[in-house]
Amino acid sequence: MKRTNILYLTIFLLVLSSGGLSIWVYYLKEGKDLLNFTISIVGFCISLLALFIAVRTYTSIDSVNNISKMDGNILDNERYVTSLPELIIQYKSKNEKDLDEELFKSIEQKLKNDSGTAVLFADTLQYLIDLIVLFPAVFNAADTDKERYKNRMDSILKSIDRQRDILQSISKGNSIQITETIKLFKAVVSYQSFVASGDFNIHSGLLHVRGPILRNPVTKTVYHNYLGLYYNKKGMHLLKVSLEMGVEDILSIDGLSLFRSKFHTILPSVLEEVVMYFRSACEQFDRALDISNEDIMWPGFINYNKARTLYFLSLLSDSEESWADVMDDAVKSRSRLNRLIDEVLSVNQASESKVIDTHLRQFFRYQEELARVMKINLMLSEKKNKRETSPILYRGIDIEKLQREEIVKLFENVDSFPSVKSYQTKIVDTFSTD
Repeated sequence: MKRTNILYLTIFLLVLSSGGLSIWVYYLKEGKDLLNFTISIVGFCISLLALFIAVRTYTSIDSVNNISKMDGNILDNERYVTSLPELIIQYKSKNEKDLDEELFKSIEQKLKNDSGTAVLFADTLQYLIDLIVLFPAVFNAADTDKERYKNRMDSILKSIDRQRDILQSISKGNSIQITETIKLFKAVVSYQSFVASGDFNIHSGLLHVRGPILRNPVTKTVYHNYLGLYYNKKGMHLLKVSLEMGVEDILSIDGLSLFRSKFHTILPSVLEEVVMYFRSACEQFDRALDISNEDIMWPGFINYNKARTLYFLSLLSDSEESWADVMDDAVKSRSRLNRLIDEVLSVNQASESKVIDTHLRQFFRYQEELARVMKINLMLSEKKNKRETSPILYRGIDIEKLQREEIVKLFENVDSFPSVKSYQTKIVDTFSTD
């Protein structure tokens, strides 16, 4: 039985016993007269009321402490890691629309039912941070209703703000981790929406997050990775504007060719700023890698982001770190991750193992394929300009020695994500014309 209920029961029993005793005393022949009895009862009731108010005050303070206390909250846990296998098992939707609905429904239920105290709200925020990596599986897919996605995400952000305001109205003493995590989540969602729309002029929301305050390693990894991406996109935006590339994808074969033919025309002042952004990006990626060294998922994302940045930095400055080696690390990490996902989704049927194909599985396979074809794009660009003779390998096979049909069959089929499909097609066309 709760402590509050015990107190109320005790008061109730005292009232009954006191009232019964008073009536018994009144009806005794040697009892006091009615006036004295009435005064005694009134005094007793006033004392009882004072006791009730004191108990209510005590229990209210106790309730506030329970709601606002942050002892042992997950945002302060310095050993926390995301359980990706658990997420893969939880979200087995076959397409992006079902995954969209499942993700939003789980978030909305958690905000509504499991966020009543500061500790529970911290758990919910960590759950949102864990899911950040899955959001692109929805809005980067070919069949997603992006307007509906935006409206529903806006509704979730408003719910988060309401719950934060409720907790802060009770106590502000332990809210700093919650406040900074909310700011981080909003900034990442904003960044993802900008990139999904093809806009490289990213909003500065990430700069408002006080990163050093964050203690949870997953939260810190997300912060440094996306801050690196912010600097990367600012540098890329300056490059595209300076070279007047318009909507041309600078990472495509044609875009890279255009960039390499014109980058020597960049003004020194612009070049200095671009290099500054790219170096800042690499510093953030290195910090993210140091923090996530025990994680199975994040190194694949971080190394991919760093490799792309290093490619441009090596052309625009005296940087000697090999983008190709970092990209190889990204491919290896993503390949290992996909093997783990296949293990998690494997089921035995009639002594035969079968992998359940889900939209999340296709998303992570797309991520691996994207890293592989991006490396080919960058290598083709270098080969064309430097006349290098090193082979261009795809899954260990020299694709320069293959026929067009053989290359097409070799590539991973990822129809749900059209961006990588366009890269594959251009690579096949390039080798067909050589």
